Amino acid sequence: MTQEKPQRIGEVIDADIRSFDVQCYTLWRGPSLGTLVRAGEPSVVGVVSEVRTESLDPSRPAIARGQDAATEDDIYKENPQLTQLLRTRFHAMVVGCSEDGGIRVGLPSAPPRLHAFVFACDLQHTAGLTRSLDFLRLLLNGNGPASDEVVVACLRQLGKESQYGKDFLLRAGKALAQELAGQTPRLNGILRRLA
Repeated sequence: MTQEKPQRIGEVIDADIRSFDVQCYTLWRGPSLGTLVRAGEPSVVGVVSEVRTESLDPSRPAIARGQDAATEDDIYKENPQLTQLLRTRFHAMVVGCSEDGGIRVGLPSAPPRLHAFVFACDLQHTAGLTRSLDFLRLLLNGNGPASDEVVVACLRQLGKESQYGKDFLLRAGKALAQELAGQTPRLNGILRRLA
């Protein structure tokens, strides 16, 4: 039985210690919100916190073209250049990195290099990160009003993929209760969306 080679999603186009941006190789094929991804070697592990499709050239924003088109596909058939003028990219919040053959939760000593290849995390990276749920603190303290949505999306995905299923989500709920002690409305909101 041969192990399948992981498929590259894209390349890092901007990076710092806390996050990195990735341009996807295929238009409209970004990973889902909350997906664990890894960039470069040694790997920097992040959680997808935003996905967008936009114009390649910020000075030339996309404009509506389909007033007379019957379907969205017709727009692209009539304007085939659009697929070359648009890109899908995503932003990932850093939650860990490879160290001494394993995964360490926390920020790396350096960001991933520009043009580092990016992959969805395999079982080894996922298991290393979820052994403890300390990475939740980094997500909960992430910038932006959507950080709770990122936590929910990540835990839902990990709950589906986890070999532990409900046990994993129960453990995650307990970890959230500890992290959000004194923030009952926020905790309840996250737990309701996880249920």
